[in-house]
Amino acid sequence: MPLLTLLLACGDPDPVLSAVPKPVTAEEVGERRAAAELKVTPANIDATYVKPAGVYVDARHFGGRNYRTARAEVEQQLGAVLEERDLGGATREVLFERGTLRLSGDTIQMIEVLLPEPARRTEALAQLGFPPATDEYQSLSLEFRLLNAWGFRRIRLFRASRGAEEIMRVQAWRFSDGEG
Repeated sequence: MPLLTLLLACGDPDPVLSAVPKPVTAEEVGERRAAAELKVTPANIDATYVKPAGVYVDARHFGGRNYRTARAEVEQQLGAVLEERDLGGATREVLFERGTLRLSGDTIQMIEVLLPEPARRTEALAQLGFPPATDEYQSLSLEFRLLNAWGFRRIRLFRASRGAEEIMRVQAWRFSDGEG
């Protein structure tokens, strides 16, 4: 009993209402909003990006990103820009040493990557930052297709030759023309 008395004596003498929030000033609201916006700007998101180990080109990461903010990282993974083509409207294509981007405005609509060597489907997907396993492939004589997978409208895995199981290049469309 003396222990209980001692514990009660050490408590806060004034009751505290925890359900009543402290008033927030307009300045605090503005500061919180600015801090939250700063955390999610594309520049900050891309500044903290680290390419995963074992990924050749992180196509999954780049699809749908703003090209201007991700350009340095794109060039680091795809190589130097070889050519830029205007495709009409706000669409253009940028050719790199190891692949191609299709841009809708400044947004990366499609990324195509030439693999360094032929690979099986799961290995090819893993090299591009996608989960390595799925059973939803459409099998065609020259390619395999995945539709509406991992936030991408269409992923085309081009076979090394007609009917082969090995993949030579992958084309990942985040969105199709007119969907952007």
